[in-house]
Amino acid sequence: MPPSGLEKTWRSEALRAGFYALILFWINAYIARDTFFSSSHQMGSMHGFWTAIAARFGGSWLHATWWPYWEMGTPFEWTYHPLVPGVAAAIAALRGVPAGMGFQSVTGLCYILGPLTLFFAAWRLTRAPGASFAAALAYSLTSVSQLVVPDGGFTMRNFWSPRRLFMTVVWDDTPHVAALTLLPLAILFLARSIERRRPIYYAATAVCIAGCGLASAFGPVMVAMAAVCLLCVLRREHWRGNLLLTAGLGVWGWAIAAPFLSPSFLSAIREASAATDEGWTLGSFTALAFTILGWAVLWHYLPRWTSDWRVQFFALFAWLATSIPLADLLLRDHFMPQPGRYKFEVELALCLLAVFAVRPWWRRIPAPVRRAAALLLLALAAEQVRDFRLEEKKQTFPVDISGNVECRAATWAQQNFPNVRFFMPGSIAQWTNTFSDIQQFTGESFTLAINQVQQRADWAIAFGGPDPKKELRNSLAWLKAFGVGVVTIPGKNSDEYWKGFTHPETFEGVLPVVWQWRGVVMYRVPLREAALAHMVPESVIVRRVPRAPDDTKDVERYVAGLDDSSLPVTSFDWEGRNRIRIRTTGIPGGVVSVQETYHPGWRATVAGKPRNIYKDGLGLMWLRPDCNGACEIVLDYDGGWELRLCRWLSCLAVAALAIVPALPAARRPRQG
Repeated sequence: MPPSGLEKTWRSEALRAGFYALILFWINAYIARDTFFSSSHQMGSMHGFWTAIAARFGGSWLHATWWPYWEMGTPFEWTYHPLVPGVAAAIAALRGVPAGMGFQSVTGLCYILGPLTLFFAAWRLTRAPGASFAAALAYSLTSVSQLVVPDGGFTMRNFWSPRRLFMTVVWDDTPHVAALTLLPLAILFLARSIERRRPIYYAATAVCIAGCGLASAFGPVMVAMAAVCLLCVLRREHWRGNLLLTAGLGVWGWAIAAPFLSPSFLSAIREASAATDEGWTLGSFTALAFTILGWAVLWHYLPRWTSDWRVQFFALFAWLATSIPLADLLLRDHFMPQPGRYKFEVELALCLLAVFAVRPWWRRIPAPVRRAAALLLLALAAEQVRDFRLEEKKQTFPVDISGNVECRAATWAQQNFPNVRFFMPGSIAQWTNTFSDIQQFTGESFTLAINQVQQRADWAIAFGGPDPKKELRNSLAWLKAFGVGVVTIPGKNSDEYWKGFTHPETFEGVLPVVWQWRGVVMYRVPLREAALAHMVPESVIVRRVPRAPDDTKDVERYVAGLDDSSLPVTSFDWEGRNRIRIRTTGIPGGVVSVQETYHPGWRATVAGKPRNIYKDGLGLMWLRPDCNGACEIVLDYDGGWELRLCRWLSCLAVAALAIVPALPAARRPRQG
């Protein structure tokens, strides 16, 4: 039976779409191809941070695992969103290459796939493959955000710059771009869910939402922004049912990713934001009012401009994304953390809006003029491909980083003080666990820091006040209280990238030097015992949370107890990442202070009998062993009830992915 006219039209459209997709793939793969064959050498970035996670990923995706390497330890689930490190670990294992090359491969994949998912979603929503290709091509080869919210002063040259490439290959936005790669698919499947009420679309939407959340903290925010815009333009007469459906799919997506987006983890992120200038202020309400005003104007005039809900969606989403960095630029106020980071969303949304907004006028232009204009645009695109490729070659090439200070410091520390906690600064901290298993006082991203006392101590050590004696006393108190045995100081002319110490001379002539190289110096901190557990009188435990970097009165009393030579010696041994064995001698009124981050997932036993673990004012652990003479304490980490519950919830949500698509489609809402 010969195909119908509708089938012929669909085949023709699909063939054109496939051709456009191949062009987009070739362009972006040609630009980013070197990322698959080299490891990062951008020492000022967080690439080493993600490479360290990828190198130690193991089975941590499947079961609770303690991460002892950063900031006195943290649950693995709280180190960072796991999608990028997890895929990097898988690629490295499959290819038999280092974790750093696996991470760069993920960067290349995200760069290539982002325009493709944008094209696919736009095409399936609009059935306009040519316009969708133009939007994806503009997203690939321009930085349209620089016309509206430039990074610096406005210049037309920045519009043609490879910003997305630079921000991923050189800086820290691969996880953000990974979430952005999934966002168009989340929008497409959510729109299909609202329109057609089919379980297969529900499952696809939930998977995309989960993927966005597992990729980056920006992922859930982006999905929520897009969902609000869709609800305002698509089948508005059934908004209540659409809202319930969207909320349900959001909960399902969260449940899939629940172990890595637990309530306590989200609470820790909010606390970290509140401790910086990223928290809410009076100006946040001004920025929000600015966004609402623009939304109200669009809401009023959009129906007069176009009845196409897709163009309305592009316009609302473009404004919502743009208003976040624009308010920060114009008003110096923001209601979302890190507003400048939303420029990626601005570029995606504006490319869609620009193309589909001018599409009706473009089609009215005489055909010869359209062809000539298209020829010019293609010529510009060819130049852009060449320029982007040249820029990528400048930034991505094989480099031996074993001679860098980051590698030298970490390697020397591993060889000479493998069981000592280090204070590593700046870029050295970000790369240390790529090269070693050293436990650090620092190392975590400040946006995910769960111990704000540690953050205050870090600030005091690096940026202390003008009084050298007071600065030295406070720094030593903080270092000893957190069990730091070696502190690394970068000089102002050192090779360390950030050089974030206000007074690098603080410890000169006071502490013994154990290593130095090109302006970076390591000093040995005088500790009575190098172990991270100590038998001390209960009276010295810090009960009150220090509220400022120089609030060290209780800390100094605790340190005096640590330095008391009359107290028993204690040993501290890791047996894997989830077990600690402590041996000491019990004394009347004595407690064991453990300089590891408190988490309810830790369990303590003494001679097989359970003991309660408490949190002190520093965010560390302590317990009453209730033993006289020789005493052996075992600490086991199982993640606690919350993480266990989240994993069970995730298993149920994943199982639902196999069940729900087989269910019959829901009855579509009747047209109002």
